[in-house]
Amino acid sequence: MKSLPHALFALVLAACGCGQWVGPPPPEEYAKSQKALASKGDTEAAWNLANCYLHGNGVPLDFALAEHWFEIGANTPDKKTHVAQMYASGKGFPKDIEAAAKWFIAAGRPFDFFELAELYKAEAEADHSMAAKYYSKATTIYLDLIRKHQTEVKRSEMELGNFVIDGIYSAGDTPAARAQDLEWARMIAQELLGQKEYQISVEYDIGEEDLPEDQTMRLYYLKRAAAYDVDLALHYYIEALNEGKTKDFSGYDYIAWERIAQGEGGGESRLLKAFIENMSALQLDSVQTAYDNLIATREQCGAYYTADDPLRNVTPAVLAAMDQDDPDVKLREAFNLEKAAATNEHTYQRALALYRDVRNTRGRAPRFILDKYALFGRNGVPQNRMVAEYWLREAIRSGSEPAQDLLSSIGRRPSHNPSSESH
Repeated sequence: MKSLPHALFALVLAACGCGQWVGPPPPEEYAKSQKALASKGDTEAAWNLANCYLHGNGVPLDFALAEHWFEIGANTPDKKTHVAQMYASGKGFPKDIEAAAKWFIAAGRPFDFFELAELYKAEAEADHSMAAKYYSKATTIYLDLIRKHQTEVKRSEMELGNFVIDGIYSAGDTPAARAQDLEWARMIAQELLGQKEYQISVEYDIGEEDLPEDQTMRLYYLKRAAAYDVDLALHYYIEALNEGKTKDFSGYDYIAWERIAQGEGGGESRLLKAFIENMSALQLDSVQTAYDNLIATREQCGAYYTADDPLRNVTPAVLAAMDQDDPDVKLREAFNLEKAAATNEHTYQRALALYRDVRNTRGRAPRFILDKYALFGRNGVPQNRMVAEYWLREAIRSGSEPAQDLLSSIGRRPSHNPSSESH
């Protein structure tokens, strides 16, 4: 027999002549009824009774009894995760990392293991005395999710990229291990910079008081963020391709990019099925070629650069002549170092330092670069003093020291105090 909601419980009692109250039963009676049902094996009643003990609702507050009845009543992954999150946050139960781990593991889904790894990571950052233990536990879980090709693979790889950049973890000293380290470091640096560049594309899309709406610049930064595999950027770039608002170089780019957005093992989305539903064999071959070209571009250049991106097939000499403060240029330079870095410690450290710098300056660096480009009319950015000053202010808000220096040289004062950006 399953337990009854409060109101229905009261009505049943009243109908049987067994109760004297109208409405929800008193907490003591409710807890008593749930205990009677739970003792007979009713798991829903056990869940309810556990919550009574957890909050002292009709029974004395008792965490041990709450845990006991949750072990009986938490019979689904969602309920087990809920108990884990209470232990993890200290909201409900007193905070207990090991108890949270037990419940996350019992829930057993890839999401639960990823949440546990994130919990270990947060605790390592909060309690340095436990850093070695908890970083190790987090690393083990991230690696396990990757090995099993679970749904949290990309997020796990990016977290390991942070660990590599911060010197917390390395796959080893072999060429293959160094290559893996740098791939993960590149993933997190690209993701975090790409998110900031997607934000810039939004600013150009909607316009601001001192930043006129500019669809050319919006699409430039949208494509660059999509090149770095940023989910929202991919969505809106595919939308722009499908609506004919940006050039489709192969004629099938919109489908190739949709496949990129689905990710490995993602299956065919409803949109992708609609795209290819009535295509001929020749058209499907063209779609495959467009997709293969994007994959090859990432393997050869480090990102899914579009055909008109200046960083796609850039020569070392041209790359060296580009603005070395530009974080996108730094990413491209770091990727060029990756092959040699696998067998050379000095080159490995140089590449890693570039990825670290991009990650750590992701908020301020692209805005400072835009300020310089707009101030002097460089790199395809129209010269516009008002726009330059807008990006200058944004860079200063993000804590850019070079922006502060430029401000002094052009004799302007910021409208807001700068603040440092956390990593």
